[in-house]
Amino acid sequence: MTKPDLGLGRLERLRALLSAEVPALIVNSVANIRYLLEAPTMFDDDFGGILLVTEKTAALIVDSRYSGQTKEADLDCEVEPVVGSLWETLAKAAKRSKLRRAGFESRYLTVAQWQQLTKDVPIELVPAKDLVEQLRAVKEASEIDCLAKAARIADEVFNEILNFLGPGLSEREVALEIDFKMRRAGAEKSSFATIVATGPNSAYPHAGAGSRRTQLGDLIKMDFGAVYEGYHSDMTRTVVLGAATDRQRHVYAAVLEAQTAVLDGLRPGLTGAEADALARNVFESIGMAKNFGHNLGHGVGLEVHESPILGQKSEGRLDVGAVFTVEPGLYFPGFGGVRIEDMVVMRENGIQILTNSAKQLVEL
Repeated sequence: MTKPDLGLGRLERLRALLSAEVPALIVNSVANIRYLLEAPTMFDDDFGGILLVTEKTAALIVDSRYSGQTKEADLDCEVEPVVGSLWETLAKAAKRSKLRRAGFESRYLTVAQWQQLTKDVPIELVPAKDLVEQLRAVKEASEIDCLAKAARIADEVFNEILNFLGPGLSEREVALEIDFKMRRAGAEKSSFATIVATGPNSAYPHAGAGSRRTQLGDLIKMDFGAVYEGYHSDMTRTVVLGAATDRQRHVYAAVLEAQTAVLDGLRPGLTGAEADALARNVFESIGMAKNFGHNLGHGVGLEVHESPILGQKSEGRLDVGAVFTVEPGLYFPGFGGVRIEDMVVMRENGIQILTNSAKQLVEL
């Protein structure tokens, strides 16, 4: 991956990635549009506009719902209202720029959109994957500040929720309380549907918050995050309601040992697979590797899951400025599961941990 020059503006960094093969890019991912225009909170998740970036110009094509808002925002692009249809307006913009070829975001374009695009825009279209994502993987200082604030909100809520937990609460009630407390603490919204998995449900890595009620002796796994100025946080803590059993203590200690091994071993330039192996090797040594089925982590930013990926097949390197999670877990059907997740930023000499909630086993 080419490292972006953070001294350039974001559109200029993208233009540096354009080539004869992809001389322009049709951007329809709302997260990528937010990023390129440095407007992390401007567009809602259902935004249906398009940003056309060429070697010299950038045009944001929007319908009437967004035209006033975008024109007043002083964005680093031309704002072009839809006339006719979105794709017909894109075709006119492409013709003005004398484009014969352009890349499109193959990860995000639906089949229906592709059919309309090829019908209305008479140029050669080339699938282009992850051009903007390459840029987003290395965070600017201002982005890291927002991510750190989002992480602090989640930390604050974790400490508060410990006083709320007790027997007889449904998972949904706990999740609702977490969401409410994050909003009250300054979050725009939750990063994703908050996971509260209790007792045997904690054995499911991505269990939703259901109707099961907490009982003494339960493992309670809570995975949640806050959004601040468009940037997400993501953390997981697992606690025990009442006194922990020997098995619960053993599993918890193993997960914490694996996470500590990763945090101590992370350095710039490691591949995602090498980072994942730091945790997996600990579980291998105690015969529990089969109970760790998911990736070690993922990037976090304008989306809660983005580049880089830390997994067994991840060849991408962890560069300085990357922000990602470290979340080993062990899961045992019928017994429960433990996951500990922190968000970190890669620095020149190692990592800085952005989530700072205590990780010793909590018995409530």
